[in-house]
Amino acid sequence: MNQVSLVFPLDVDDDWPPVGVESIPFELQDGNYRALVSPLFVMDLSVGDVISADLNADGSVRTWRHVQRSDHSTVWLLRLDPSNQIDEALARLRALGCNTVSLPQTGCHSVDVPSSVSIRDVDDVLSVLDENAAGVAFPAMRHEEV
Repeated sequence: MNQVSLVFPLDVDDDWPPVGVESIPFELQDGNYRALVSPLFVMDLSVGDVISADLNADGSVRTWRHVQRSDHSTVWLLRLDPSNQIDEALARLRALGCNTVSLPQTGCHSVDVPSSVSIRDVDDVLSVLDENAAGVAFPAMRHEEV
């Protein structure tokens, strides 16, 4: 596998997101890129998506577009208070067959939800989170909504 990392500059507004760039590993495929992990801050990108990218002189991504969308959804979780709720939810999501990526120092987490995992089961896990303890977003929903 020919693996590369693409660096995505992020638009930081009022200190969000908490980083200025995100580096994401991809598999190089016929001049395009297949995402290997779910992003923490890049919208509408999921594991397995194939994208084309125009790069800046420094190698960072200037623009990108989908060549093919995968059937994986992406869920973002943001820790809003120091409770263990998110850690417990992440463990339950991994037990369902999801993969997770975390940036613990910022409280940001990304969940890769393969098509083999029921979005209803994911919703059941997320529904117990206290909205004052965790923020939830679906930046790339590919599952049929229930």
